[in-house]
Amino acid sequence: MTTVTPSTTTTTTTLVPTTSTTVIPTVPETGVPGIESGDDFCRAWSEFAGTFQALALASNLAADPAVARRAEVAAAPAVVAAVSDMDAALPAVLEPERDVLLEDLVGPFGRRAERALDALVGAGTSAEQADALGDLWLVTLAERGLDDPDITIVAPADVEPVLSAAVAVFSAEVPPISQDPSLVTGAEAPATEQYLSDNCPDQGTLAGNDVVDS
Repeated sequence: MTTVTPSTTTTTTTLVPTTSTTVIPTVPETGVPGIESGDDFCRAWSEFAGTFQALALASNLAADPAVARRAEVAAAPAVVAAVSDMDAALPAVLEPERDVLLEDLVGPFGRRAERALDALVGAGTSAEQADALGDLWLVTLAERGLDDPDITIVAPADVEPVLSAAVAVFSAEVPPISQDPSLVTGAEAPATEQYLSDNCPDQGTLAGNDVVDS
C-alpha cells in the first residue's frame, strides 16, 4: 500500500493473458472482487486489500469518525487472519517477494490490525468472539462494498461492551488511518502485482492498479 487515500472507482475491462487461453472475468463494479475466491491467496488478498480500501475511505469521509474507528477494530481479526493466510498460501513464484509483500507492503496495515486485536483481547474479547467479529466484518464488507464511507458494524449484544472498550483504547493510542504516516511506504512488489493481475479476480485493482485493455 503506497497511499492511505482509497480508490473509489473500478475499471471494468477484461484482461486477456498473452500466455494462457484462460480469460479472467471482468472485474465487477460492486462488492469486493475475489472475497469469495476459491484460491486461498487471492481470497486472502481481497479480504486484506478490500478492508484497507473500505476503511481508508471511511477514515477520510465518514460522517462520524468514531464509526470508522469502530469498523477498523471490528475488522482487525479478519485482517490479521488474511495476512496469515497470504503467508501460508503464497504462490511459489512469489517466494522471492515474500518479505517485501508481507513486511513492507501489507505489513504496516497488518500491524495496525494486530494492535486493534490486542485492544480487543485486552478488553476481554474471547478468541471465539474475535473470530465472530472478523467474520461479521467480512460479511458486511461483501454486502456494502468499497464505496460506503459510513460502513457500520452491528455487533452482537455480548460483544458490544468489549468492542466499545477496545475502540476507546485503540483510538487513544493509534492515529486514524488517514493520519498514519506508517501507511505511506515506497514498497514495490512488481511480481506480486503481475500475479494479481493475471490470476486473481480483482486483477490488481484493489492495489490501486487499474486494468487496461491490451
